[in-house]
Amino acid sequence: MHDLVLKNGLVVTPTGTLEGGVAVVGERIAAVGAALGPARREIDVSGKVIFPGMFDPHMHLGSGDERTYEDMAECFAEDTKDCLIGGVTTLATTNVLRQDPLPQCLDRTLECGAKSHCDFKITGVVITHDHVKEIPEMMRRGCTSFKMYTGYCCDQAERMGMCRDGVPPDMFYLACEAATRDGRPPILMIHAEEPTVRNLLRTRYQEKGNASLVDWAKHSPEWSESVQVMLYGCIAREHGVPLYVVHISKAHTIDFVQYLQSQGYPIIGETVVGFLATTADELDALGRGIQAKIQPPIRFATDRDRIWQAIRQGVVTAVGTDTIPYTSKYKGGQNFWEARPGLNIQAIDTLPLLLTEGYHKGRVDLETLARVLAEMPARYFGIYPRKGAIAVGSDADLVVLDVDRPVTLGLHRMRGGSDYNIWEGKQCRGLPVMTFLRGTLVAENGEIVAGPSGRYLAYRL
Repeated sequence: MHDLVLKNGLVVTPTGTLEGGVAVVGERIAAVGAALGPARREIDVSGKVIFPGMFDPHMHLGSGDERTYEDMAECFAEDTKDCLIGGVTTLATTNVLRQDPLPQCLDRTLECGAKSHCDFKITGVVITHDHVKEIPEMMRRGCTSFKMYTGYCCDQAERMGMCRDGVPPDMFYLACEAATRDGRPPILMIHAEEPTVRNLLRTRYQEKGNASLVDWAKHSPEWSESVQVMLYGCIAREHGVPLYVVHISKAHTIDFVQYLQSQGYPIIGETVVGFLATTADELDALGRGIQAKIQPPIRFATDRDRIWQAIRQGVVTAVGTDTIPYTSKYKGGQNFWEARPGLNIQAIDTLPLLLTEGYHKGRVDLETLARVLAEMPARYFGIYPRKGAIAVGSDADLVVLDVDRPVTLGLHRMRGGSDYNIWEGKQCRGLPVMTFLRGTLVAENGEIVAGPSGRYLAYRL
């Protein structure tokens, strides 16, 4: 006797879609297919899609308004509700950006995650040479990813709590050595965006009085990501470390990454939902300005279309949100150039946006969406197939999608701490209607229906 059966749906599995359903015993998937047998609870999902619970690999809980662990605890307790409503059952967040010892940062982050509604991984942020030395210990404690802000230096780096040099190549080289000291290396993540020319152009645009998202996009040259992908990619290749390039925003970068991958460079391409769903011109026309200011910037239609193509080609194999839980305190009436970059909670709108802009426009199929939103991120973080798949033995993290249901995006859908939404009023087609975390129904029709039960995923499969 199964505990739960979802029946009469279209199931998206790692090997394709099939008609039928999913049976659950305890927290795990027990069977997938048409003939599932009896269950204590059966839910008929006729006309709907059973999709794997998503893994958002790129969040910064606790790096919003105040950048404190107190703020992080609030984010875990409140903003992860929006993740479940949106179908995100697992997330990876960085620790709060501090020069404190990384093991201490890990402990503090684990304390904050006690009331998380999602399962979670932790990405260690490496900003000092002491942090580099602590990578092996963090790996022993279940950390499978480390992020380095290579795209920052000088004043901007200092405002983020880093030294003025940022993360230069020698620090990254040492990080690669530390990462390969003890077994399978973790992924090393970089924010690739050459900072010195960008700072020069920022000053020029600012002095001219230009203050639009198009100007923000232009101040970061089309080659700014590519040059750092090449530099740090060469170092990573020498050590056999997977280089995970976060939030790729530019067509130029896609072409460059595709070439390096063809030459055997261990480069993983990630992009974010905002870059797939809109352009700087569109958001300027809507007056979204500071709210939609992210670094690297939301760019232009040619870049958006090339990134979609890269997803189909397998060049970009992970999609996250780069969520930073800002409120309007730092995304309101500030000077455009001085306002903090970063989008707020995006996970709740990921599937409506990507179903609308991707699936319904013929840019991508459901299987590919499942790969980049669930399977491949779980693989990179070392937790597949426990997470990221609808398969026997996997955690029963499931999302029931009504791919044709119309929805208007906006703040009214959000249940966390947000007080604005950059997609306010956008009409979409496709919506998660139920989310299950390890076999338990946790969100239904836009509301949380269970208490927090998220766990830290320390294991690596």
